[in-house]
Amino acid sequence: MQGLFRDPALDRHFTGLSGSITQLRFSPEGSQIATSSLDGSVILWNLKQASRCIRFGSHSSAVYGVAWSPKGNLVASAGHDRSVKIWEPKVRGVSGEFAAHSKPVRSIDFDPTGQMMLTASDDKSVKIWRVAKRQFLSSFSQQTNWVRAAKFSPNGKMIATVSNDKSLRIYDVNTGECTRTITEERGAPRQVAWHPWGNMVAVALGCNRIKIFDVGGSQLLQLYVVHSAPVNDVAFHPSGNFLLSGSDDCTIRVLDLLEGRPIYTLTGHTAAVNAVGFSQDGEKFATGGNDRQLLVWQSNLHTYDASQFEAKSALLSSSCDTSVASVYQQSNASSTALSNDHSIRIDMRESHAYNILDENFQVLDSEHTKLPETPKSASKSSSVGQPKAMLSHAKLVSKELDFKPRSTSPRFF
Repeated sequence: MQGLFRDPALDRHFTGLSGSITQLRFSPEGSQIATSSLDGSVILWNLKQASRCIRFGSHSSAVYGVAWSPKGNLVASAGHDRSVKIWEPKVRGVSGEFAAHSKPVRSIDFDPTGQMMLTASDDKSVKIWRVAKRQFLSSFSQQTNWVRAAKFSPNGKMIATVSNDKSLRIYDVNTGECTRTITEERGAPRQVAWHPWGNMVAVALGCNRIKIFDVGGSQLLQLYVVHSAPVNDVAFHPSGNFLLSGSDDCTIRVLDLLEGRPIYTLTGHTAAVNAVGFSQDGEKFATGGNDRQLLVWQSNLHTYDASQFEAKSALLSSSCDTSVASVYQQSNASSTALSNDHSIRIDMRESHAYNILDENFQVLDSEHTKLPETPKSASKSSSVGQPKAMLSHAKLVSKELDFKPRSTSPRFF
């Protein structure tokens, strides 16, 4: 395989969470990952300092969504307790909260300037808020069932929503008008992602499919049936040439959008993959799910060469040893979703990074984190990381949030 492009490689492996990962987001500069969890916490994993992360546990129940502000100076989280929390991503950071909806909040997102925030809820509505004052601005309520996700477009002028009423809707932020409605008869969409160019969206569907639509003309551009169970999350590579997906079938797929085919099938998660995401430079991606594992990968997609794909795929498929690729292919030969594609199979459990866990991983909790009561004689330790982490508490300064928006204009091609 000398001279061929490099495959994605597992870089970091984090375990020990007490609840399923529901969503993950890289910080703008890529040095941290925020994960939300059914255990009611948001954890900031520091990829540069292996011995330290921060846990924010202010929510009283499951956290469904998390987002970074464009400058990386704020994190927002939303959950089953119907509240939205806005806080500084540091141990002694400032925290604020407000009741955003009448039912659980499923999704949260910042606009490109960081001035506005978008929330989606089981109360069938999507709302826009002014971040600095936590002020309600407008609502989009044409959905007739739970709203699973809502995302600002790269230029902040449009909103894409997906709902349990089996719809994808596109709204104009300025007018509030719903400009496009696309209905999926087979199954409700679970997540939506904007293409970096802002003219397309990808939808993860409960009917095991992924669809990419042209926003302007409501035209279906690409359809992928590469999973054997519902698709939970999708994310575009910053170049716009690749798509990452996670599914209830426990696999992660990497799709080459220019060639219209799956190029990688990644295994190793032992339960549904709920969350996937790229760093802003595209050099890394991360995955997490019901097995409570956070996996961080080197994407190596900048080395990918479509002209070499067939040769590399054939080389791995014809291997006579018990390689990762051949073992995976044999074990999944009966899967309808995978049997007809020639993607390169990678089992992360065979990697060195999967079997080496970080030593002395320290978890710092804010004062707002609700910790389980322990006997006085018991020592305080965290369940996050391996081996057991040392735990310390930090008081959270109480003062009014003061945010200075930054204007960022994405480039269109």
